[in-house]
Amino acid sequence: MRASRRGYTLVELMMVVAIVGTISMIGPRLMVQMQNFYLLTSARGEIQRDARASIEVVNRFLRQAQYRTIIIDSVSGQGPYSRIRFKHIDGRNFQYRQEGTKLIQAVDGVETVLTRNLVYIAFTFPRSDYPRLVSVSMTMGKKTYLEQIKELELTVQKIRVMND
Repeated sequence: MRASRRGYTLVELMMVVAIVGTISMIGPRLMVQMQNFYLLTSARGEIQRDARASIEVVNRFLRQAQYRTIIIDSVSGQGPYSRIRFKHIDGRNFQYRQEGTKLIQAVDGVETVLTRNLVYIAFTFPRSDYPRLVSVSMTMGKKTYLEQIKELELTVQKIRVMND
């Protein structure tokens, strides 16, 4: 009668220990990298969405401005040319300005935050001989991991004002 062998050999146990050790060393690093990739991707998506929506709103109302009423200046403590004010063709007074990381839209004194991810905005007249053309440059950013900031710089969009 043969005795049945039960249990594992020393070689089998050493292989299991080696595999578990390798996984335990690589696993946390892989999880951190996956989390950082997710945070970076979601930040990119959010700032792209905010940038498109913000520039579209500015574009829609600025096109309908009375071009002789457009004033570009700076808000105290903000970047140069960070505010634009104008009168819309329907008589409402519009203002877009940077306030920290917020882009504020004020219509007849009623303020709305368009985005909280603004890094920089500048309104300029790209041609001094043609005041109907306004250039808007915007940089958006969002903190991701380890206090790093994912930034997206929009190309300068030129908006042609359609009204006198």
